[in-house]
Amino acid sequence: MNILVRAVLWTFVSGLCIFFGCGDAKAQEDDTIIEWKPLRVVDVQALEWGDLWTGPDGMSRGKTLYSKNGSFMLYIAFNPGWDAVNKARHYHDFHEWDYVLDGDFLLYEFVSPEQQKGTLVHMREGTWMSRPPFSIHGNRPDAMEHQRVTPGSAHLTFIEGGKNFSLDPANKWYSEEWKQVKQFTNALFQHTADIEAMEWEDDNELPGASVKWLSDDMEDGFRAKIRYLPPGWSHARGPEKTYYEMAQRFIYGLAGDLRLQLVEGADDEGKSITISKDFFVEQPPMSIWTWGEGPLTKNGFMWLEVTYAKGTRVGFGPIETPKTLP
Repeated sequence: MNILVRAVLWTFVSGLCIFFGCGDAKAQEDDTIIEWKPLRVVDVQALEWGDLWTGPDGMSRGKTLYSKNGSFMLYIAFNPGWDAVNKARHYHDFHEWDYVLDGDFLLYEFVSPEQQKGTLVHMREGTWMSRPPFSIHGNRPDAMEHQRVTPGSAHLTFIEGGKNFSLDPANKWYSEEWKQVKQFTNALFQHTADIEAMEWEDDNELPGASVKWLSDDMEDGFRAKIRYLPPGWSHARGPEKTYYEMAQRFIYGLAGDLRLQLVEGADDEGKSITISKDFFVEQPPMSIWTWGEGPLTKNGFMWLEVTYAKGTRVGFGPIETPKTLP
Protein backbone atom coordinates (compact mmCIF):
# COMPACT_ATOMS: atom_id res chain seq x y z
CA MET A 1 0.00 0.00 0.00
CA ASN A 2 1.54 3.32 -1.12
CA ILE A 3 1.76 6.44 1.00
CA LEU A 4 -1.07 8.26 -0.80
CA VAL A 5 -3.57 5.42 -0.25
CA ARG A 6 -2.59 5.18 3.42
CA ALA A 7 -3.13 8.90 3.88
CA VAL A 8 -6.60 8.74 2.30
CA LEU A 9 -7.61 5.77 4.49
CA TRP A 10 -6.30 7.44 7.66
CA THR A 11 -8.24 10.63 6.86
CA PHE A 12 -11.40 8.58 6.26
CA VAL A 13 -11.06 6.58 9.51
CA SER A 14 -10.22 9.72 11.47
CA GLY A 15 -13.33 11.42 10.12
CA LEU A 16 -15.49 8.47 11.17
CA CYS A 17 -13.99 8.52 14.67
CA ILE A 18 -14.64 12.26 15.00
CA PHE A 19 -18.22 11.79 13.82
CA PHE A 20 -19.01 8.70 15.95
CA GLY A 21 -16.85 9.59 18.97
CA CYS A 22 -14.22 6.85 18.58
CA GLY A 23 -11.62 9.19 19.97
CA ASP A 24 -13.32 8.97 23.38
CA ALA A 25 -12.86 5.20 23.62
CA LYS A 26 -10.12 5.47 26.21
CA ALA A 27 -12.13 7.94 28.22
CA GLN A 28 -15.17 5.68 28.03
CA GLU A 29 -13.06 2.80 29.27
CA ASP A 30 -11.77 4.87 32.17
CA ASP A 31 -15.31 5.95 33.07
CA THR A 32 -16.59 2.37 33.32
CA ILE A 33 -18.68 2.03 36.45
CA ILE A 34 -17.32 -0.67 38.74
CA GLU A 35 -19.84 -2.37 41.00
CA TRP A 36 -17.89 -2.68 44.22
CA LYS A 37 -19.06 -5.22 46.78
CA PRO A 38 -18.89 -4.60 50.53
CA LEU A 39 -16.88 -6.54 53.07
CA ARG A 40 -19.12 -8.65 55.28
CA VAL A 41 -18.26 -8.42 58.98
CA VAL A 42 -19.88 -10.79 61.49
CA ASP A 43 -19.62 -10.91 65.28
CA VAL A 44 -19.77 -14.69 65.60
CA GLN A 45 -20.56 -14.78 69.30
CA ALA A 46 -23.62 -12.61 68.67
CA LEU A 47 -25.06 -15.09 66.15
CA GLU A 48 -27.80 -17.50 67.14
CA TRP A 49 -27.11 -21.23 67.13
CA GLY A 50 -28.68 -22.98 64.15
CA ASP A 51 -30.66 -26.23 64.13
CA LEU A 52 -28.91 -27.68 61.09
CA TRP A 53 -25.81 -28.84 62.96
CA THR A 54 -27.29 -29.99 66.25
CA GLY A 55 -25.76 -33.38 67.07
CA PRO A 56 -27.23 -36.34 69.00
CA ASP A 57 -28.82 -35.24 72.29
CA GLY A 58 -27.69 -31.66 71.63
CA MET A 59 -24.05 -32.61 72.18
CA SER A 60 -22.89 -30.38 69.30
CA ARG A 61 -24.13 -27.05 67.96
CA GLY A 62 -23.29 -24.94 64.94
CA LYS A 63 -23.54 -21.47 63.43
CA THR A 64 -23.46 -20.93 59.67
CA LEU A 65 -21.00 -18.14 58.80
CA TYR A 66 -20.97 -18.59 55.03
CA SER A 67 -23.10 -20.54 52.57
CA LYS A 68 -22.93 -20.25 48.81
CA ASN A 69 -22.87 -22.55 45.76
CA GLY A 70 -22.79 -25.68 47.88
CA SER A 71 -19.91 -24.56 50.09
CA PHE A 72 -20.40 -23.50 53.68
CA MET A 73 -18.42 -22.42 56.73
CA LEU A 74 -19.42 -23.32 60.27
CA TYR A 75 -18.56 -22.30 63.76
CA ILE A 76 -19.21 -25.61 65.50
CA ALA A 77 -18.89 -26.54 69.17
CA PHE A 78 -18.76 -30.03 70.70
CA ASN A 79 -19.70 -30.49 74.36
CA PRO A 80 -17.64 -32.83 76.57
CA GLY A 81 -18.85 -36.37 76.02
CA TRP A 82 -20.19 -35.61 72.54
CA ASP A 83 -21.17 -38.40 70.17
CA ALA A 84 -20.54 -38.41 66.41
CA VAL A 85 -23.26 -38.91 63.81
CA ASN A 86 -20.93 -40.84 61.51
CA LYS A 87 -18.22 -42.56 63.56
CA ALA A 88 -17.29 -45.18 60.94
CA ARG A 89 -14.36 -44.88 58.53
CA HIS A 90 -15.41 -42.70 55.62
CA TYR A 91 -14.16 -40.26 52.99
CA HIS A 92 -15.54 -37.38 50.90
CA ASP A 93 -15.28 -36.50 47.23
CA PHE A 94 -14.67 -32.84 48.17
CA HIS A 95 -12.09 -30.75 50.01
CA GLU A 96 -12.61 -29.48 53.55
CA TRP A 97 -10.56 -27.64 56.14
CA ASP A 98 -10.77 -27.18 59.89
CA TYR A 99 -9.14 -25.02 62.56
CA VAL A 100 -9.51 -25.81 66.27
CA LEU A 101 -10.37 -22.60 68.10
CA ASP A 102 -10.59 -24.13 71.54
CA GLY A 103 -10.36 -27.50 73.31
CA ASP A 104 -9.37 -30.96 72.10
CA PHE A 105 -10.66 -33.15 69.28
CA LEU A 106 -9.75 -36.83 68.71
CA LEU A 107 -9.73 -38.23 65.19
CA TYR A 108 -8.45 -41.37 63.46
CA GLU A 109 -6.69 -41.21 60.10
CA PHE A 110 -6.33 -44.10 57.65
CA VAL A 111 -3.96 -44.62 54.72
CA SER A 112 -5.77 -47.67 53.28
CA PRO A 113 -9.36 -48.93 53.09
CA GLU A 114 -8.01 -52.25 54.40
CA GLN A 115 -6.84 -50.54 57.62
CA GLN A 116 -9.16 -50.94 60.62
CA LYS A 117 -7.51 -49.14 63.55
CA GLY A 118 -5.83 -46.14 61.95
CA THR A 119 -3.65 -43.51 63.61
CA LEU A 120 -5.03 -41.31 66.37
CA VAL A 121 -4.55 -37.59 65.73
CA HIS A 122 -4.96 -35.34 68.75
CA MET A 123 -6.21 -32.00 67.44
CA ARG A 124 -5.69 -29.28 70.04
CA GLU A 125 -6.31 -25.54 70.06
CA GLY A 126 -4.45 -24.08 67.07
CA THR A 127 -4.46 -27.27 64.98
CA TRP A 128 -5.04 -26.69 61.27
CA MET A 129 -6.33 -29.46 59.01
CA SER A 130 -6.62 -29.42 55.22
CA ARG A 131 -8.34 -32.55 53.96
CA PRO A 132 -8.30 -33.33 50.22
CA PRO A 133 -10.92 -35.54 48.58
CA PHE A 134 -10.59 -39.31 49.16
CA SER A 135 -8.92 -38.98 52.56
CA ILE A 136 -10.16 -41.74 54.93
CA HIS A 137 -10.94 -40.74 58.52
CA GLY A 138 -13.38 -41.39 61.35
CA ASN A 139 -13.95 -41.42 65.10
CA ARG A 140 -14.31 -45.22 65.40
CA PRO A 141 -17.33 -46.43 67.40
CA ASP A 142 -15.21 -48.70 69.60
CA ALA A 143 -12.72 -45.90 70.29
CA MET A 144 -15.39 -43.42 71.35
CA GLU A 145 -16.79 -46.05 73.68
CA HIS A 146 -13.55 -46.74 75.54
CA GLN A 147 -12.63 -43.04 75.63
CA ARG A 148 -15.66 -42.67 77.94
CA VAL A 149 -15.68 -38.87 77.98
CA THR A 150 -14.63 -37.22 74.73
CA PRO A 151 -13.13 -33.71 75.26
CA GLY A 152 -15.11 -30.69 74.13
CA SER A 153 -13.91 -28.29 71.44
CA ALA A 154 -14.86 -25.40 69.17
CA HIS A 155 -13.94 -25.31 65.49
CA LEU A 156 -14.02 -23.23 62.35
CA THR A 157 -14.91 -25.72 59.60
CA PHE A 158 -15.28 -25.26 55.86
CA ILE A 159 -16.92 -27.88 53.65
CA GLU A 160 -17.06 -27.53 49.89
CA GLY A 161 -20.00 -29.89 49.55
CA GLY A 162 -20.37 -33.22 47.79
CA LYS A 163 -20.87 -36.86 48.75
CA ASN A 164 -19.78 -38.93 51.75
CA PHE A 165 -18.76 -42.57 51.32
CA SER A 166 -18.61 -44.95 54.29
CA LEU A 167 -16.38 -48.03 54.32
CA ASP A 168 -18.65 -49.77 56.83
CA PRO A 169 -21.22 -52.00 55.02
CA ALA A 170 -23.69 -51.47 57.89
CA ASN A 171 -23.54 -47.68 57.53
CA LYS A 172 -26.23 -45.80 55.57
CA TRP A 173 -23.52 -43.97 53.60
CA TYR A 174 -21.81 -47.18 52.50
CA SER A 175 -21.13 -47.46 48.78
CA GLU A 176 -19.27 -49.94 46.65
CA GLU A 177 -17.77 -46.95 44.83
CA TRP A 178 -14.76 -47.04 47.16
CA LYS A 179 -13.49 -50.05 45.19
CA GLN A 180 -13.15 -47.81 42.12
CA VAL A 181 -10.93 -45.22 43.82
CA LYS A 182 -7.45 -45.41 42.29
CA GLN A 183 -5.63 -43.37 44.95
CA PHE A 184 -6.60 -42.43 48.49
CA THR A 185 -5.05 -39.30 49.97
CA ASN A 186 -3.99 -37.95 53.38
CA ALA A 187 -4.93 -34.85 55.33
CA LEU A 188 -2.40 -32.17 56.28
CA PHE A 189 -2.17 -31.26 59.97
CA GLN A 190 -0.32 -28.19 61.29
CA HIS A 191 -0.03 -27.71 65.06
CA THR A 192 0.35 -23.96 65.04
CA ALA A 193 0.19 -23.37 68.80
CA ASP A 194 3.17 -25.66 69.44
CA ILE A 195 6.11 -23.24 69.20
CA GLU A 196 8.57 -26.14 68.86
CA ALA A 197 6.64 -27.48 65.87
CA MET A 198 5.98 -24.19 64.09
CA GLU A 199 7.77 -20.86 64.50
CA TRP A 200 6.72 -17.40 63.40
CA GLU A 201 8.37 -15.92 60.31
CA ASP A 202 8.59 -12.37 58.96
CA ASP A 203 5.60 -11.48 56.81
CA ASN A 204 7.02 -10.17 53.53
CA GLU A 205 3.68 -8.68 52.47
CA LEU A 206 3.16 -6.75 55.71
CA PRO A 207 6.42 -5.30 57.09
CA GLY A 208 6.53 -5.59 60.86
CA ALA A 209 4.00 -8.45 60.91
CA SER A 210 4.59 -12.18 61.44
CA VAL A 211 3.14 -15.22 59.66
CA LYS A 212 2.74 -18.98 59.95
CA TRP A 213 2.09 -20.73 56.64
CA LEU A 214 -0.55 -23.47 56.85
CA SER A 215 -1.35 -24.40 53.24
CA ASP A 216 -0.24 -23.01 49.89
CA ASP A 217 -1.62 -25.15 47.07
CA MET A 218 -0.70 -23.02 44.09
CA GLU A 219 -2.21 -25.18 41.34
CA ASP A 220 -5.42 -25.72 43.31
CA GLY A 221 -5.63 -22.04 44.24
CA PHE A 222 -5.96 -22.52 47.99
CA ARG A 223 -3.92 -20.72 50.65
CA ALA A 224 -4.12 -20.46 54.43
CA LYS A 225 -1.97 -18.70 57.01
CA ILE A 226 -2.05 -17.21 60.48
CA ARG A 227 -0.88 -13.60 60.69
CA TYR A 228 0.04 -11.44 63.64
CA LEU A 229 0.38 -7.67 64.07
CA PRO A 230 2.24 -6.42 67.17
CA PRO A 231 0.72 -3.73 69.44
CA GLY A 232 0.80 -0.28 67.83
CA TRP A 233 1.39 -1.68 64.31
CA SER A 234 0.94 0.70 61.37
CA HIS A 235 0.84 -0.13 57.68
CA ALA A 236 4.30 0.66 56.32
CA ARG A 237 2.97 2.07 53.04
CA GLY A 238 0.40 4.23 54.76
CA PRO A 239 -3.30 4.14 53.82
CA GLU A 240 -3.83 1.55 51.08
CA LYS A 241 -6.81 -0.01 49.30
CA THR A 242 -6.52 -3.39 47.59
CA TYR A 243 -8.96 -5.79 45.97
CA TYR A 244 -9.19 -9.07 44.03
CA GLU A 245 -11.03 -9.44 40.75
CA MET A 246 -11.72 -13.16 41.22
CA ALA A 247 -10.24 -14.40 44.49
CA GLN A 248 -12.27 -14.91 47.66
CA ARG A 249 -10.74 -14.26 51.08
CA PHE A 250 -11.90 -15.14 54.60
CA ILE A 251 -10.51 -13.70 57.84
CA TYR A 252 -11.26 -14.93 61.36
CA GLY A 253 -10.04 -13.04 64.43
CA LEU A 254 -8.15 -15.22 66.93
CA ALA A 255 -6.93 -12.63 69.46
CA GLY A 256 -6.46 -8.89 70.00
CA ASP A 257 -7.99 -5.98 68.11
CA LEU A 258 -7.77 -4.38 64.64
CA ARG A 259 -9.12 -1.05 63.43
CA LEU A 260 -10.62 -1.75 60.03
CA GLN A 261 -11.86 0.78 57.47
CA LEU A 262 -15.07 -0.17 55.65
CA VAL A 263 -15.49 1.55 52.27
CA GLU A 264 -18.19 1.32 49.60
CA GLY A 265 -16.02 2.41 46.66
CA ALA A 266 -12.65 3.60 45.47
CA ASP A 267 -13.27 7.23 46.47
CA ASP A 268 -15.16 6.50 49.67
CA GLU A 269 -13.41 7.42 52.92
CA GLY A 270 -15.58 4.88 54.67
CA LYS A 271 -16.16 4.30 58.34
CA SER A 272 -13.85 2.88 60.98
CA ILE A 273 -14.77 -0.19 63.05
CA THR A 274 -12.78 -2.37 65.44
CA ILE A 275 -12.83 -6.14 65.11
CA SER A 276 -11.49 -8.59 67.67
CA LYS A 277 -11.53 -12.27 68.63
CA ASP A 278 -14.36 -14.26 67.00
CA PHE A 279 -15.07 -11.64 64.35
CA PHE A 280 -15.46 -13.08 60.85
CA VAL A 281 -14.74 -11.02 57.71
CA GLU A 282 -15.65 -12.13 54.20
CA GLN A 283 -13.90 -10.35 51.33
CA PRO A 284 -15.61 -11.37 48.07
CA PRO A 285 -14.24 -10.48 44.61
CA MET A 286 -14.39 -6.75 43.81
CA SER A 287 -14.52 -5.71 47.45
CA ILE A 288 -11.95 -3.34 48.91
CA TRP A 289 -9.68 -4.11 51.84
CA THR A 290 -8.43 -0.85 53.36
CA TRP A 291 -5.44 -0.31 55.62
CA GLY A 292 -6.05 2.96 57.42
CA GLU A 293 -3.65 5.59 58.70
CA GLY A 294 -1.75 5.51 61.99
CA PRO A 295 -1.62 2.68 64.55
CA LEU A 296 -4.24 0.07 63.62
CA THR A 297 -4.09 -2.16 66.70
CA LYS A 298 -3.79 -1.35 70.37
CA ASN A 299 -3.10 -4.81 71.80
CA GLY A 300 -1.92 -6.62 68.69
CA PHE A 301 -4.06 -8.74 66.38
CA MET A 302 -3.87 -12.39 65.30
CA TRP A 303 -6.08 -13.90 62.62
CA LEU A 304 -6.61 -16.92 60.40
CA GLU A 305 -6.67 -16.00 56.70
CA VAL A 306 -7.90 -18.34 53.95
CA THR A 307 -7.91 -17.42 50.24
CA TYR A 308 -9.41 -19.20 47.22
CA ALA A 309 -8.38 -18.32 43.67
CA LYS A 310 -11.98 -18.41 42.45
CA GLY A 311 -15.24 -19.20 44.16
CA THR A 312 -14.85 -21.33 47.26
CA ARG A 313 -13.56 -24.57 45.77
CA VAL A 314 -10.07 -25.79 45.07
CA GLY A 315 -8.93 -26.30 41.49
CA PHE A 316 -8.91 -22.78 40.05
CA GLY A 317 -5.36 -21.66 40.82
CA PRO A 318 -3.13 -19.87 40.92
CA ILE A 319 -4.31 -17.07 43.21
CA GLU A 320 -4.01 -13.64 41.60
CA THR A 321 -1.95 -10.83 43.08
CA PRO A 322 -4.24 -8.26 44.73
CA LYS A 323 -4.62 -5.00 42.86
CA THR A 324 -3.90 -1.66 44.55
CA LEU A 325 -6.13 1.33 43.96
CA PRO A 326 -4.36 4.64 43.16
